Amino acid sequence: MTNALIKIDHVQKQFGKNEVLKDINGTVQKGEVICIIGPSGSGKSTLLRCINQLEQPTAGAVWFAGSDLTKANQQELAKLGESIGMVFQNFNLFPNLTVLDNLTLAPMRVKHLSAADAKQVGMKYLTRVGLAEKANAYPASLSGGQQQRVAIARALSMNPEVMLFDEPTSALDPEMVGEVLQVMQELADEDMTMIVVTHEMGFAKRVADEVWFMDGGYLLEKNTPQALFEHPQEERTQAFINKIIVD
Repeated sequence: MTNALIKIDHVQKQFGKNEVLKDINGTVQKGEVICIIGPSGSGKSTLLRCINQLEQPTAGAVWFAGSDLTKANQQELAKLGESIGMVFQNFNLFPNLTVLDNLTLAPMRVKHLSAADAKQVGMKYLTRVGLAEKANAYPASLSGGQQQRVAIARALSMNPEVMLFDEPTSALDPEMVGEVLQVMQELADEDMTMIVVTHEMGFAKRVADEVWFMDGGYLLEKNTPQALFEHPQEERTQAFINKIIVD
C-alpha cells in the first residue's frame, strides 16, 4: 500500500454481462482534486459509486485510509462511510424536511450529536455555502443551484475526509452552475480531497490536480489538466477533447 488516501486497485464492475468498469487503477492523495471526464456511459459514475461502496466491485479492491472497503463488514463500512461525503446529480434532499433538518439528520443519527450541536454544525455549513437565511425553508422552495449547495453543506456537516461529486451541475440551469462551482472551487482551495465526475471542462482545467479520462469502461489517460487538454496521448482522448470547448 502507498500512503494514498484512496487507492483503486484493478477494479472491475459487471451488471449481468455488461462490463461497465474494466481493470481501473488509480490513487488519490490527501488534498488532491481529481476530475473524471469522458463521454456518457463510460463508467464514471459507477466508479464513483464503487469508491463509496454504493456498488460492490465485481473484482479488485478499493482502499481508503489503509482499509480495503471491499473486505469491510457493515459496521466498518458505516464508520468509513462517515469519512466519504457524496453529492449527487439530483440533490437527493429530503423534501419533507427543512433545509436545516436535512443537515442535522445524519450527524444526530450517525455521529450521535445532540440536537443543539447538530444545529450548530448545520448552520456553520449553511453559512459556508451562503444559505444561512434558508435554514427553515423546504427544498421545493429553493432553486436548483441552492438545493445543490444545501446538498454540499449536508455532506460537509459529517466532516468528511474526501468529497465525491457525481456530475453536480448537470441537472442545473446554466445560470445556476457558477454558484455551485464557486463553492467547489473554495473547497479545493481549502485542500479538501475531492473526486469530481464532471462535464464542466473549464472547472476541470482550473481546479484539478489531475484529470482522468474514461471511455468504454477503461481509464484511458491520467495527467495534469494542461497536459491532458493540450497534449492528449490517447486517440480517444484527442477525439473527445476536439468535440468540446475548453475555457
